[in-house]
Amino acid sequence: MPDRLFQLQPETSSCYEISFEAYTATLVARADKYMVSPFVISTIGGGGKTTTLFDLFLRYDNKRLVTLTSTTAMFAPLYCEREFARVAENGSIPDALQAVTLGDPPTSSGVWFQHPFENIEGKYKGIDKEVFDAHIRALRMSNDPLFVEKMKNETKSDRVPLFLCEADGSKRKPFKAHAPHEPVIPETTDLTLILFGLSGLGKKCTEDVVHRSDLFANVIGIKEGDVITFDHLVKLLKSGMFLKGIPPTSRVAVIFHQTDTLPEDMRSHPKLRVWAKSVLEVPGIDAVFFRGKDPTKDHKITTYMGLAHDRPSRPLFSSILLAAGTSSRMPGYNKLLLPFGNEAVIVHTLRRIFAGPCRDIVIVTGHDLDAIRDVIKPVIQKDAPPDARITVIYNPRYLEGQGTSVACAATVLDESSMACFCVPGDQPIISPGTMRTLTEKAIRNAILVPCREDGSRASPVLFGKDYYDELAALEGDVGGRQVMKRHPDALQLIKTGGSDLIYEDVDTMERYEYLINALGL
Repeated sequence: MPDRLFQLQPETSSCYEISFEAYTATLVARADKYMVSPFVISTIGGGGKTTTLFDLFLRYDNKRLVTLTSTTAMFAPLYCEREFARVAENGSIPDALQAVTLGDPPTSSGVWFQHPFENIEGKYKGIDKEVFDAHIRALRMSNDPLFVEKMKNETKSDRVPLFLCEADGSKRKPFKAHAPHEPVIPETTDLTLILFGLSGLGKKCTEDVVHRSDLFANVIGIKEGDVITFDHLVKLLKSGMFLKGIPPTSRVAVIFHQTDTLPEDMRSHPKLRVWAKSVLEVPGIDAVFFRGKDPTKDHKITTYMGLAHDRPSRPLFSSILLAAGTSSRMPGYNKLLLPFGNEAVIVHTLRRIFAGPCRDIVIVTGHDLDAIRDVIKPVIQKDAPPDARITVIYNPRYLEGQGTSVACAATVLDESSMACFCVPGDQPIISPGTMRTLTEKAIRNAILVPCREDGSRASPVLFGKDYYDELAALEGDVGGRQVMKRHPDALQLIKTGGSDLIYEDVDTMERYEYLINALGL
């Protein structure tokens, strides 16, 4: 086992009460902090999807660029006056939502669809999921703060864009079951909202209340015509039907809409809290909210009760940061300690990892142990994401090569880790956007390799959990390439876009000076 020098461990997971408004604001604020991508919220399930998206649009439009869209089909806002009346101060539809942009996405806040249906007035075909994801990923790479001159004063354009996507249809019924082709959730989704309309609670399981009532009844083990209870909704969530298609990088929240339609004793705070805790016991659910009209606030939508885990419940992604080498190609220097802007190379690499999707970070030290530890420890203590688990270890065999460092780190990865990157410490502008794209496509038995536009392979590589034992057995100076050579069929080459600079390292003094000059540091 490697020597464990330092560890930052998040507090034991627990749940806390929070409103839907505060919960989404917290997640969006983190995206603002790192400026690495747009923030995408997708809605699926039954009643309340459109109302929730309209509410979010109005909440954020004065703060950032907001785009409303769908990956299935959707009525334009002008044909959804009923939904708008529930969330708008005066019930009117803002100018940004009155015009529909077709084909290319709007350049300002607005609505984005593909084309109108010929025979249904006001209804539009949504954007193909592949087109949507490609657009979001292109924005991610182009919005990277390393390549964008940031304005001194924060304005609307300084904040990450918000995309609101209706990724499912329920024919305006409170409940639904998913057919094999549903839902159509973008891979780039940051937060998936699963909606249930509580106006259907206590009613019979028929097509009047449930879209695909036969499938709904079959999944939860009742007969069509039986009365639907809250326990049935929890059972539906436990079946996994509503977690299908959600990307591993997305947080998941369940919204029980129309809480105001429940009898008063059923919407009391103690009762809702009991229900919320039962939902949070379902693996993969991060938060649950009961929302509905507030009779004290002109019947506008509000949160009656909300409960959330303080740590994500979705699969964990890891990064092994290699910082043990001797800089043999740069005699007289430790390349990781060279200045890169106002900080050392290794610190810059670490900050880029902080901005990515990994919350389990293992840093392997060796050569110049004390100096490396002295520069990274203050940054870890001050700037690490609050939900990160960061472990700094010492590899006593670092002189034998990179393979031994990867092996050391692989033995201390978090047990819940689904896939891990091997990140060279001398890659200071490693792209958080690239890392996010790879994790969106991650599966346990795949090795994902980022590629430049010319098709040449790059770094960092993402190894699925099935290869952790092999990583832990590595020897010599080859590193993860040994595992890649043994499993050619597992390799998936992913073009992630962006500048080729993001794949550059500072392995020699010439390459270091080139990168410094290219970035104007």
